[in-house]
Amino acid sequence: MNEEAFFDPKGAAKQLYQARHNTEPCEPVAGTYEIHMLEQAYEVQDELIKKFNAAGHKVVGYKLGLTDPKAQAQMALNNPLFGKLVEGWGFAAGADIPTDKLIAPRVEGEVAFVFSAGIDDPDVDEETLKNSISKVLPALEICDSAFAGWPRSLFDAVADNLSSGFYVLGDDARDVHDLDFPNMTMQLFCNDEKAVEGDARQCMGSPLAACMWLVRELAERGTPIQPGDVILSGSLGPMQPIAKGDQIRLELNQLGTLECRFE
Repeated sequence: MNEEAFFDPKGAAKQLYQARHNTEPCEPVAGTYEIHMLEQAYEVQDELIKKFNAAGHKVVGYKLGLTDPKAQAQMALNNPLFGKLVEGWGFAAGADIPTDKLIAPRVEGEVAFVFSAGIDDPDVDEETLKNSISKVLPALEICDSAFAGWPRSLFDAVADNLSSGFYVLGDDARDVHDLDFPNMTMQLFCNDEKAVEGDARQCMGSPLAACMWLVRELAERGTPIQPGDVILSGSLGPMQPIAKGDQIRLELNQLGTLECRFE
């Protein structure tokens, strides 16, 4: 019998949604539900997002992952990966983040792009892209995983919405035309101690280049970026594990400072 006959995206999505909803980790889904290709994993991701939509949480943006070219090469990939952001996952700067809503959170320093216009051209140029972005903000992505011990394969990670959790956006907006994206640097502090440092080279050479790739990819897939959507660029440095009581501060050399606390 063809292996494809066993592929069950709805079953995999149900297991992932229950783990997220109950904040109880589950077993990997790739083997159980015969997820053998990246596009199958994205199909499971779409089914998972439908469950969030049905619960009243619409898609409000997207997040990039595996934007480090070295990591892509190690995984034999030519491109990054992406997940979706849904309503209710976003927090403002200075917020207290509820750790009881997360399973095994980790935090990354990123750049957020907020769009004032939609783009449905898979060949969009940089000027049009910039003119469609209303503001750029510092951002923290709070990654999380439905799996015990985090995902063991790319297929599991993508199926689980690329390990999405919450995100925090800064309130010091900058104009996209005023920023030197390739020369951005970041420092991440946990409880006033430097935990992570990184730079734009770890994000496809430039957070704007990562954003461009995703905008084109979404247009190619027929799900183009919409006015008001947010794109998180992917990390400018390694993940930092976090726990209840941790105070996190992100410093981006061109975008300012962003803080939050995990309660």
